[in-house]
Amino acid sequence: MGKCKLLLAALLAVLLLTGCGSQIEFTWPMERVPANLDPQLAAESPELIAVTNLYSGLYRLDENGQPQLDCAESCTVSDDGLTWTFTLKEGLAYTQNRGEASEYPLTAADFVFALRRVFRAQTGSPYTGTYAAIANSAAVLAGQMDESALGVSAPDERTLVIRLDTPDPQLDYKLALPGAMPCNEAFFESTQGAYGLTRAATMGNGSFYVYNWNDNGLFLRRAAEGDRVTALRLVINATGETSAASSSSAASGETLWGEALVTQGGATAALSDTLSAPGLTSLPYTATTWVLVFNCDNETLAQPLIRQALAASAADAPVELPEGFSAAEGLVPPAVTVQGENYREAAGTILPAFGEPLELARAGFEALGVTRFEDITLLAPESSGGLRLAEAIGQQWQKDLGAFSAYFPVRQVSEEMLAQRLASGDYQIALVPLSPASDSAVELLAQAADLACWQDGDFDDTLAALYADGDHTAADLAGAERTLLESACVSPLWHQTKALLVQPGVEGLIFRPFGPVLDLIDTTIAQ
Repeated sequence: MGKCKLLLAALLAVLLLTGCGSQIEFTWPMERVPANLDPQLAAESPELIAVTNLYSGLYRLDENGQPQLDCAESCTVSDDGLTWTFTLKEGLAYTQNRGEASEYPLTAADFVFALRRVFRAQTGSPYTGTYAAIANSAAVLAGQMDESALGVSAPDERTLVIRLDTPDPQLDYKLALPGAMPCNEAFFESTQGAYGLTRAATMGNGSFYVYNWNDNGLFLRRAAEGDRVTALRLVINATGETSAASSSSAASGETLWGEALVTQGGATAALSDTLSAPGLTSLPYTATTWVLVFNCDNETLAQPLIRQALAASAADAPVELPEGFSAAEGLVPPAVTVQGENYREAAGTILPAFGEPLELARAGFEALGVTRFEDITLLAPESSGGLRLAEAIGQQWQKDLGAFSAYFPVRQVSEEMLAQRLASGDYQIALVPLSPASDSAVELLAQAADLACWQDGDFDDTLAALYADGDHTAADLAGAERTLLESACVSPLWHQTKALLVQPGVEGLIFRPFGPVLDLIDTTIAQ
């Protein structure tokens, strides 16, 4: 082939790859490429963003987080709240990789099969608790009943019936989550165990389809329609890790995070600890609470009075707070909702008053039969000013409790290492930016108690009841939050507000901080 023909072939290859320059692209930098496009398994941000845009469920969450009918055109609920009957829209269909039409039909049976997969023990789905109200779900999961006994059925191709053991008023919200996205049984079986692991083994029914998937990113596309985003690029951040502490440009050595990722790194949007930036749209959210976590397996910290002394002292530490920080009103951050209302506003401030730190410590050490603190280190994250905050707490402990040798070295570790140390119990005290993985106060309370190695039978029973009762109120949750905080195994200090910074001209983007998750189904970018 001559030189000119080689150049022409190369040019054509570039044009094919870029869609002839006609794509309206939205680029989101991530620390890793989505590993699996199976919606029944999606639990972390890369996978959640991918399947949210690849699939459509019976409902979809709108910009206010409220469920709206999606694949279903109607739903009726029985008077006792135990039977939900859906009529699907006509014309529903799947799209396979690179936009190919699928030979597999989309019917109500696909929603039945998807929920049955959730309760197959071998699936390992994170959504078993989410849909626990479905009739016979516990017995099916335990292998005591066949999956055909699960309370889901399809009387015909457009009718889906879900039967519950107990009413769940939040079922419409839950059915908008990935675990309830449809899965065609015949296609699933044809992948021979590779479902969602390759482009060819993925078949979605959403607005986007998989165009390419490699070590550099996941690339989704859809047909052009006005100014709608036609290409969603979930890419590895080529400038480094997407964290404030470690993201850096190989070319300049400068940190690229937040604003810099959008203005210099090619991202359409990025999370930021800075709440605003010139020329960019800012979407603030408060989904993080900075807490002290005390390891209750530690001999000294197992004594509640000692934990109370440390918590009371830390609350008095004079700290010049970074931008976006404010005094905590409880463990659960303000972004969490319950039954459609803001939990923090409904529950109010929940912060126990423990008393004077010195007297609490004296009584605690008398109960232990010792006289001083020994071999206790305070772990702090490397990012977001963690060292300065931890040092201020340590100085307050020395001031209030120095008589008991309250001189704790502060050790900074990466956020990844901090998470590992907490999960393994390899720590004494840690300053932790705690964010719920979902819009669930119950899960956050359970997570905090687990990190602190704190065990209480009554508290565990309360959480189990809250999990089972989809109709729980803010008042019900507030009682559990108060119990946890009165134990002093965790001590909330500050809420942190962050922001999603977005390029100008982007409209209709739905952003949920828990995950986080981006829904671009109705997103446009002015050209």
